[in-house]
Amino acid sequence: MSCKPPVDPVKLVMKHVENVQETGVTRTKYTHRLTPVSGTCVANLPELYSLCRRTVTAYCAQENTEGSPKARKYKVELRVRNHNTLTRMEIIQEVAKCMPSNYTVDLDDPDVFVLVEVFKSTFGVSIVEDYYRFQKFNVMELANAHNEPERFEKGAGRVQDKKQDVNDNGTV
Repeated sequence: MSCKPPVDPVKLVMKHVENVQETGVTRTKYTHRLTPVSGTCVANLPELYSLCRRTVTAYCAQENTEGSPKARKYKVELRVRNHNTLTRMEIIQEVAKCMPSNYTVDLDDPDVFVLVEVFKSTFGVSIVEDYYRFQKFNVMELANAHNEPERFEKGAGRVQDKKQDVNDNGTV
């Protein structure tokens, strides 16, 4: 699925994931995980640097409209599939060069996640918040987490409609 310029893929995915978390309905039959991609480029370091600068600039411009720039913590979440030209560290270091000076790396409790997808010879980059709170945008996990307490509140377990009489000594 791709989005034309008036639609922001990050906002689209965030809105859908928030809706799934509130309602417990995925509205997708075969889609388990959604990954927003704000921009793509060819898999080489100069192109990645240019794409990251554009993405970070757009994100910071949106953030600066809300107030003055503040110190933020970030983490680069990298997923590499079928790519062996560049190493993980080369990619992470190139992305880190693009981040503003008021952003610091925090792998344990970040405020912002820089999602970098590498598939064959293509990079995809986006910047999101609340990535772990939304189960890495896994809609099935969010729906199950919302619906699981309902099942157990009604007294039903994983095996429904199977009541067995148990004697005092534990036999059926």
